[in-house]
Amino acid sequence: MPATATTLPPITYRVKRGDTLTTIAHHFRVAISAIVSANHLAHPDRLTEGQTLRIPPTSPLELVVTPPRGYAGQAFQLKLTGAVGYETIRFEIDAATRKYTGGPHTASADGAVTATYQTALGAPTGRYNVTATGNLGSTVRTNFLLVAGPTTNNT
Repeated sequence: MPATATTLPPITYRVKRGDTLTTIAHHFRVAISAIVSANHLAHPDRLTEGQTLRIPPTSPLELVVTPPRGYAGQAFQLKLTGAVGYETIRFEIDAATRKYTGGPHTASADGAVTATYQTALGAPTGRYNVTATGNLGSTVRTNFLLVAGPTTNNT
């Protein structure tokens, strides 16, 4: 049976005293730019108490490693989408013999982060698990495969 996509309707939110687009976006886990666009806000820094905003549905968290399969010594691109805008993200790489946690990355306003993980020349083959964790609750996992490099015949 083929998968079907479900589109969720936007949520309606009434602005409260002290609300900012940043706090509203973090609360609903959507990008500030998505709220601005959905509401055609000419002055997004000016919210009024009682103002009604349409909150678009959240983007699904997705973590893609490119390439999904490679060799020791190769760089792999880690691309996260669907995080909270401006969320601080850390990527953790778990291999059979070691764990590496990268430094913090800040998601763009639309919740995207890209990083590169460089494998060592002598890195062991096998599955490497990748976890992206954000300080505002985003967490997603995927993996990539490190395989033995092509052999060369020097005869």
